[in-house]
Amino acid sequence: MKSLIKLSLVLIVTVLLTSLALLNLGEVNLRWDIWQIETSVTFVLALLIVLFILFYLIIRGWLWVFNLPAVWRNHRRIKRFQQAENSLARGLIAQESADWSQAEKQLIRTAKLSQNGVMHYLTAAKMASMQQADQRRDQYLRQAKLDYPEQGLTIGLVEARLLTEKDPALAAVILAELHKQNPKHKVVLQEYVGILRQLKQWMRLRELMPVIKKVSGLARQDIAQIETEVLAMQLAQAESFSEVENLWQALNGKQKLYPQIMVEYVKAAMKAEQLNGLSEWIEKALKAEWDESLVYYYGRIQFGPAYDRLKKAQAWLKQHPQSAVLFLSLGRLACQSQLWGQAHEYFKQSLKLQPELETFHAFAQCYEAEGEEREAALIYKQAMLALDKPES
Repeated sequence: MKSLIKLSLVLIVTVLLTSLALLNLGEVNLRWDIWQIETSVTFVLALLIVLFILFYLIIRGWLWVFNLPAVWRNHRRIKRFQQAENSLARGLIAQESADWSQAEKQLIRTAKLSQNGVMHYLTAAKMASMQQADQRRDQYLRQAKLDYPEQGLTIGLVEARLLTEKDPALAAVILAELHKQNPKHKVVLQEYVGILRQLKQWMRLRELMPVIKKVSGLARQDIAQIETEVLAMQLAQAESFSEVENLWQALNGKQKLYPQIMVEYVKAAMKAEQLNGLSEWIEKALKAEWDESLVYYYGRIQFGPAYDRLKKAQAWLKQHPQSAVLFLSLGRLACQSQLWGQAHEYFKQSLKLQPELETFHAFAQCYEAEGEEREAALIYKQAMLALDKPES
């Protein structure tokens, strides 16, 4: 369409010029000292048009020459960007193929040429980390920070993730600083909460709970789980049973029945030999939610008639017939009740489901309680053979 319009304009101008030439509008007489020029008006107009065109071409040529260095630089920059993008694509393809070395090589080769060089450095750092090349990983992260200071948040998140497995304490420091600088950033807070849970820093998590509830964007059940973990860690890290008891009494009835919280309370109570009412609490908790850790401690309680606890635990077999931990606890309770035959069968079934050193030890102790030292020695021998047997 544009070409048609241009052609039409050229034809119109040509027709106008031809018409002017045919009309012969008059003559032009120019004198300068002894010089005199006589010509037609049409010729003068044609000459002016030619001069205008020449002037236009000269200006355009001068501008082209003047801008040539910039045009060349822009051309080279575009070419480098294309090379960087091609290198990035090859690196990402190598990453998907799990060729970490080739991916790192492709990504870092053109990192300085790319418009998105920070992505080159960060992905290359991940590839170096996959190869256990921590020195190269740290080098790429430092270069990213140096060249792209405005991307500090993203770089910090990637660095923390790469350090989480080998140096979680340092990752926590990085995330703490990022959270301090960006207190309302959801991803930073979620990552920070995750590393604090991994490090079991319950005090810091407790301080953050109001912010977690307001800003983190975590689901309600996840927040409830964090609260439960914080309470359980408080009980686990209490310095005395009186402190444990104070924390326990401050909980509501529902919180006390959470398995994570109950386990820590039971462990502390057993260590302090405060066993009165402990089995009843475990029974209530197991009725609300099955947890094999609580089943394990239920069998270790030695307070009150073991036979009553044995009968209650036997009822759990209907719903959990494949629980090695339940059979272990049943064996212990039967042994306490001096029901030797039942105890033997329960221990054997537990070992059949999951051979564990502790189960062998409890089985042998039961024989010792019977006075069957020879049978106890055989169980210890079986334990040694089972543990020395190489895995298939």
